[in-house]
Amino acid sequence: MLKRTLIVVSVTIALLLPMQLQPVYGDLVSVTELAILDAKDASATESKSEATGKRGGNSFVRALKAPFKALGRLFGGGNRKENKLERISEKDIANFESTPADPIKTTTARKAKSREKVSDNLMKVATDHLAHGRLLLNSGSLNEAIGELSVAASTDPTSGEAHNLLGLAFEQKGLRERALKSFEIAVRLNRDEPEFLNNLGYVLFKNGDYEGASKYLKRAARRAPGNARIWNNLGLAQSERGHFDDAFKSFTRAVGEFRGHLNVAMRLKAVGETKDAIKHMEKAHALRPNSTEVLARLILLYESAGKESEAQSARSTLVALRTLAEATSN
Repeated sequence: MLKRTLIVVSVTIALLLPMQLQPVYGDLVSVTELAILDAKDASATESKSEATGKRGGNSFVRALKAPFKALGRLFGGGNRKENKLERISEKDIANFESTPADPIKTTTARKAKSREKVSDNLMKVATDHLAHGRLLLNSGSLNEAIGELSVAASTDPTSGEAHNLLGLAFEQKGLRERALKSFEIAVRLNRDEPEFLNNLGYVLFKNGDYEGASKYLKRAARRAPGNARIWNNLGLAQSERGHFDDAFKSFTRAVGEFRGHLNVAMRLKAVGETKDAIKHMEKAHALRPNSTEVLARLILLYESAGKESEAQSARSTLVALRTLAEATSN
């Protein structure tokens, strides 16, 4: 029986000693901090400290702690004499042999579970701050919203929604450059999200980058073909680039053919293209001949182009329509 015990002990030592040559790798968590308005997340900092293994003691020693305790029980410990061997039963041997031969792998598995638990906790923290930040943004509390959303973005750097909402908050605060950077990050994280693409295109449009705006708004429109706001923004960007045919198509997708002609006519008028503006306004009038809005605008266009007879004809029609409307209302 003693010989059998010594064989088991020898095998155990052979299995455990090589582990001293192998380092234990793997952080518990890696947190990327985003410095926005100096907002910091204390919980993320604590998690990062734990991740770097500064919790006292050597991580390699802790990883091997359990196996060395097992050896202590085999060879004796406490008040027992140092070189005295304990007898172990068949049950003890069976339990020992069922222990995995690779404690490094076991430790790695434990770390993976711990990492998963920490990640779940961080995700909950990020989600809570995101939800609170959205409420604050909707209520107009911009400074508080920026603080909450900054924590959400730093706790979960992969959250495109956090960066998108930050962009909205910065834009409403008049911090357009910060808004632009936030929207760029949101789009980089979620390349196919039409809302993020639209918001980035909108800020680029406000900055006068009509080509860049058109690029992202086109992508947004392809991914959300039923979104009228995106098509309208795209039409505005295309108009600023002088692409009025494309703009008409976009406006039509947004608000229909009648309003499409009306919008393009007004954009053409704004850049001095009166002749083409009249063409679109006349098409709008043909679609709705009783629209006093169109006739009033058409009269101004005719007058600015020196077309007095057309202006007078349109004016007569407008007076007749208004007279009829007054008579009907009475």
